[in-house]
Amino acid sequence: MEPVSSIRRLGFRKWYERQLIDCHLALVTCFLCGIVIAACFEGVTFRDFGPRSATMMALVVGATTLGWYSWRRYITVLERAERYGERSTCEGCKAYGRFEVLNAGVDSVPGPTAEAVAPLEVAWMRVKCRQCGALWRMPE
Repeated sequence: MEPVSSIRRLGFRKWYERQLIDCHLALVTCFLCGIVIAACFEGVTFRDFGPRSATMMALVVGATTLGWYSWRRYITVLERAERYGERSTCEGCKAYGRFEVLNAGVDSVPGPTAEAVAPLEVAWMRVKCRQCGALWRMPE
């Protein structure tokens, strides 16, 4: 239950900030992999395909794999942060991110939110506002 334990330990605002930093680091990694792919393709010659060209092709394959993984991580972590962020404001007193997690669980029939925050173990959290005591479920 990674998000729940992290939110309990850090608080929602710090957790959200760290999620955004994490996903944007993955985006930068993906961008750098694209540069490596382009640079390595420049060094490949298929006329005299030797050890240098084979090394460049291996780097292209490695950078493509890492770039794809980084892109998927970027999308997954950003989607998770946005899903939880959409419901992080108390509707009673409008306090942003000031709540405590009461419990968490997984829906028996996964809906669009559970699929969007995959591969997370926890699809929802029951939270209580620290200012007014209002209860709500997030992300839905």
